[in-house]
Amino acid sequence: LLPYGITPNLIVRIHNHFERDAVKKIQENPYLLTEIRGIGFKTADDIASRLGIPYDSTFRIQSAVSHLLLEAGENGGHTYLPAAELRRQTAELLNSEGQPQLSPSTIQLAMEQMCAAKELLLTDGRREQSLINFTDSPPLPDAEPLACLPAYKFMEDRLLDVFRDKSAEDFPPLAPQARVESFIKRAEKNLEITFSAQQREILARVGTGRRRLYALSGYAGTGKSTISKAILELLAELFCLREEMVCCAFTGMASSRIRKLTGFPAFTIHTLLKYKGENNFEYNADNPLPYKVVLLDEAGMVNLQLFYRLVLAIDRETLLILVGDPAQLPPIGAGNVFGDLLGKPFLSHVSLTQIYRQDAESVLVYFANIIRTGKMPPDYEKTYRDFAFISQDIPNYFSLRKSLSELEMKQVREENNEKIQQVILDLARQATRELKHPAWDFQVLTPMRKGILGTEALNIALQDIFNRHGRNPVSRYGVVFREGDKVVHLQNKDMNTAPYSPSLLSQPRITFNTRRIFNGSVGIIRKIDHDDEVFYVLYPDYSVVRYSFDHIRDIIDIAYCLTVHKSQGSQYKYVAIPLTNSHFIMLNNRWFYTAITRAEKKVYLVGQKYAFNRACTNIEAAERYTFMGLPD
Repeated sequence: LLPYGITPNLIVRIHNHFERDAVKKIQENPYLLTEIRGIGFKTADDIASRLGIPYDSTFRIQSAVSHLLLEAGENGGHTYLPAAELRRQTAELLNSEGQPQLSPSTIQLAMEQMCAAKELLLTDGRREQSLINFTDSPPLPDAEPLACLPAYKFMEDRLLDVFRDKSAEDFPPLAPQARVESFIKRAEKNLEITFSAQQREILARVGTGRRRLYALSGYAGTGKSTISKAILELLAELFCLREEMVCCAFTGMASSRIRKLTGFPAFTIHTLLKYKGENNFEYNADNPLPYKVVLLDEAGMVNLQLFYRLVLAIDRETLLILVGDPAQLPPIGAGNVFGDLLGKPFLSHVSLTQIYRQDAESVLVYFANIIRTGKMPPDYEKTYRDFAFISQDIPNYFSLRKSLSELEMKQVREENNEKIQQVILDLARQATRELKHPAWDFQVLTPMRKGILGTEALNIALQDIFNRHGRNPVSRYGVVFREGDKVVHLQNKDMNTAPYSPSLLSQPRITFNTRRIFNGSVGIIRKIDHDDEVFYVLYPDYSVVRYSFDHIRDIIDIAYCLTVHKSQGSQYKYVAIPLTNSHFIMLNNRWFYTAITRAEKKVYLVGQKYAFNRACTNIEAAERYTFMGLPD
């Protein structure tokens, strides 16, 4: 396998996976290699081609089908695809010039064989179906089968069963209405606020309710965190002891935030469930969590697989509270559990809509909620305490488009993007002068990786500002890492981790455990060891992760500038965002709403008015194919 670009480490893993018959199995069906994490369909397909596997091999077609469904889940969030669309994508992936084209019937036959082997499921959302009765012409919408990996449908069906069960009014009420009203009055006095009608409603529902599942949704500035704390205090008074209550969230930053805001213990979901590696958790359906109340914050960030793991580890008697913002970007990975659940009639759900605006000089939350609806906020060019639009327009842009050549216009755009970059770098320099922890408290967010305003170019420039003199530099694949650099983990991957202590990295031997580190986790490089070619990153949950130099760029990268997807669940005191027509395809209101609500104190928007307009008014309408999203 070495001539095909497979690394020695992967070869060892392949041998361990297939054991004695590894060579024979791979020669017969090279697509079995996709069972190994780190080997995708395209690599296996290239090896198969060199080994002489026919272009119309059933192994090839079936591997392509599985690959496309996995890609649809991981990259598009879909848990199924319409069968006709899956057949079309399969043909598009496998057919190439210079060889005979695969017929739809050949692809269909391979899919039917997968169904027989229970590797593929064809369903109308409720019952299994066969492809045999469907022609290659598009069937009627209500008759077209849906194709999925069986595990996706199983998890969504199981979650719906649990959610329905916990939503049934089968439990005794927690307290009479009068006692809940008494708590509300005391809480308002202690917090020196007056709850909105919606906030009072969720407190009343939980306090007098007979369910074990409640959902609270709200947009930026509606008081989700305040009322979450009140709900937990209410339950501590009426339902159980404080030590029997816990909060959790997808990311370390989000769990730290809810811990600070509520005063209750909070962990990442993986830490709470005690992840043991290889998708194994200490807490599961057979060994449920020892808590009577679990509050999941930022629930919209949690994908199907992780939601499934969490919910099945929660006892039927445990009260589960889901909190999230439905206007933010959906989770990375398959599913849209929280968003889909909010539409279910059986759910006890309160939506917070009243926006709490501090004063005339604080408009961030106000503007964010206007953008959420697809509209332009008024007077956005004025300077406010928490919002600044710094215009860097191209004068006479539309006239220039008519008079200049495409090459000349490209040069004009690049020069303008350089000006936008310089303004952002000036803001970063200002942060180093004025902030105690500038690299941590000032974050640049952008929609794309490439270009002068993409993450790659901006990170190089920002690193020179925030950590130019960091010690022990290591250079790999065009990236330089230094001690003190802010870095982001790029893949969901099991890593060697250890609890942090001040003396940890000076110890001659460190005992590591395996724990999954998630795409988007941000930490600081604490030590670089050139002798062993490893470095150590400290994350906000006070875990230290060991990386090898080979992980640079592929598994971990510089994080002074992030894509908005990578920043979900995190908040920063100050955020700067470039707005340019070069990012035209990525600009929409859902992305923009998520981006600007990452800022706690102030957001700086630097760029073109037309790009700002586009980001506000281009309503993001892409929906995910999910079974939970289908009508009941």
